[in-house]
Amino acid sequence: MNVVPRPIESGEGVRELSNPAHYSASARSASAAIVIAGAIVTALTTFFFFMLFWNRFLGYRSGDGGFSGGVFFLRGVLPYRDYYCPLPPLFLFRTAVLLAIFGKLLIVVRAFGVLERVILSLLLYGWLVRFFRVKDATLAALVTIVVSAGDFADPVSSYNHFTIMLAIASGLAASYAIDKGRTMRALAISGCFAGVLSQLCLDSKQTIGLGVTLAVPIIVGLCLTRLEGVRKAAQFLAGFAGGWLLAAGVLLCWMVHFGILRAFLTQAFVEGPAAKASNPGGFLLHSLLILKEYSVAAFCAVVVLAVGWGALRRSEKEEKTDAVENSRKGILIALLLGPGTIAVSSTMFFLSSKRVGPFVLQVPARPTIYASLFGSGLLMLYYSWRFLRGNLSRRQCQFALFASVAFTTSFMTSLSYPVFEVMTIPGLGLILAVLLNDFEGWQRFAVYAVCAMLLLCETQFKLREPFGFGGWFEPSVKDATIVSSLPELRGLLLPPGTVDLVDSTIRIVRENTTSADTIFTYPEFGFFYGATERMAATFSAAQNIDVVSDSVAKHEAEELLRARPAVVIYGRMPEHWLQWQEWFWRGGKRSGQRDVIAAIETLTREYRLVQTFSSDGLGHPVYIYVRPK
Repeated sequence: MNVVPRPIESGEGVRELSNPAHYSASARSASAAIVIAGAIVTALTTFFFFMLFWNRFLGYRSGDGGFSGGVFFLRGVLPYRDYYCPLPPLFLFRTAVLLAIFGKLLIVVRAFGVLERVILSLLLYGWLVRFFRVKDATLAALVTIVVSAGDFADPVSSYNHFTIMLAIASGLAASYAIDKGRTMRALAISGCFAGVLSQLCLDSKQTIGLGVTLAVPIIVGLCLTRLEGVRKAAQFLAGFAGGWLLAAGVLLCWMVHFGILRAFLTQAFVEGPAAKASNPGGFLLHSLLILKEYSVAAFCAVVVLAVGWGALRRSEKEEKTDAVENSRKGILIALLLGPGTIAVSSTMFFLSSKRVGPFVLQVPARPTIYASLFGSGLLMLYYSWRFLRGNLSRRQCQFALFASVAFTTSFMTSLSYPVFEVMTIPGLGLILAVLLNDFEGWQRFAVYAVCAMLLLCETQFKLREPFGFGGWFEPSVKDATIVSSLPELRGLLLPPGTVDLVDSTIRIVRENTTSADTIFTYPEFGFFYGATERMAATFSAAQNIDVVSDSVAKHEAEELLRARPAVVIYGRMPEHWLQWQEWFWRGGKRSGQRDVIAAIETLTREYRLVQTFSSDGLGHPVYIYVRPK
């Protein structure tokens, strides 16, 4: 029986399971075919999952996936200079390039978002399969990608997932430097790729990017110093620094050329964080408030980690291998659990007439978020302790790098909001792969059952609630049956009420404005700016309490009264929702959002109410006001 040749770890470092020359050509080709089969199953599952809902919602409430920003960038409207932007510009560049090539259609950025998720799944699988059996890496990767999408506010074209994709790519590139026998040239190349990708990650989201920029060179540099010596560690770090500085130099030159560097630094590193917390203690308070609400989920995560700690310890020392036949069976199981469970779940959804609460469907995924955050953090601390003791093996170094990147991405993402599903990448993949690698018999079937439950619930959840943000939730994909008359929405199927809202609102804007006029939406309905190509009346187009600080909001209210936009699209928020936001983000204090709302109310008393929308699960009425001539 042929056995797939894989390296395993001893206490002293890496040693080969056997001389590869002893294996026949058929065994080596079978191994390559199995790895490719695992990649195909991972990508196929990801693609199949997103195809169920990717074009069945609009994302009108802060979910246009960068569409409006890309449209205005092509018109020469720059972030930081022409409008407030608390994020680095790479995601905006990516969107603008897509719209320039394929047309100014929302479906373009959405389709590329699906492609990015497929690439993300392959990167995660490719990193896991370096240290785990193909069947384990496949199932772990596909479950992680599906779970990571189980958030109300995931617009498919997501800057969070885009950034984490770059973070994982950087970690994967750096992991090759830890392999035994790398030449100085190979170390420099690996470091250069890791450096470029880390900087691109920073260019997309500053929190995750800064974390990865620090974690990757520190972990790899220390590990190489211990394993290979200072000279090889210095070679990797030189390559990393060169690649990072090259990518940073390009962005820096662009910003200096347009005179927006200072504005970028202020908005991204001062004003943006101030909207979420006035001091570092505020981030801790937010985490504790949500932890209290999700205490059961956190407790379940701790129990899982306690049960699986022995598996985590054993996986760092040895790697199981499979016969070719067993690998094929494992791939078949992943195929049945992946696309198979998703197909069953979606069929249940379309055949069922009963309404299941989306929060109920979200419950199984909640412990995985904390398990990813706590688990990767504990592993990082554990390997730090092992390193200080002086007996960290090569395989343990690889695990230390993976855990560090996982914790960095999870923790830095939590600064945006303490707990949501994107935080599971890539930590959940590592935990599942470790458990599958170690467990046999009923324990392994228990992990299979958990994976199936997660896939089942997440599929049902996304079909019932494809998108929602800030108290506004769009109807299920079952209601998305109408095609909009707008060319910008070509390729989307939407609920009738959504089509009525968007088509009528854009018609009203175009009939009552010129290209020189401004409009204003509250809360932020970003798609209307890009679809009408009308600028916002204020410097910030996103009037969200966690994006705009109170001081900026008060200034925005004054600016709004002076600007008097031609059209106001106003979704009046209930008092209890505003109070909750102030309780969470401002510690119960009055927020600057009330000044913006007061300014809108002042204008609307003078403006003409043209139309009101209150159907199709919008959550709150939307009023369209036109400035009197």
